Amino acid sequence: MSILVVAEHNNAALNASTYPTVTAATKLGSEVHVLVAGSGSAAVAAAASKINSVAKVLHADDAAYANGLAENLAALIVK
Repeated sequence: MSILVVAEHNNAALNASTYPTVTAATKLGSEVHVLVAGSGSAAVAAAASKINSVAKVLHADDAAYANGLAENLAALIVK
């Protein structure tokens, strides 16, 4: 089973808090996948793909994810 880390970002840059979260996730011993959900967030997905130990980056680019609202992200994560 893989571990999902939801990237914290502002649609332009990855927040520094994502890096230690990925590091902690790797200690659990499974593949780490990072979800970048945002609007116009391709640069964030590219940055996430460069983090050591990240096996896969899932990128959902839609206006519904622009503000990182939990209600919108929950439905995406459940999928």
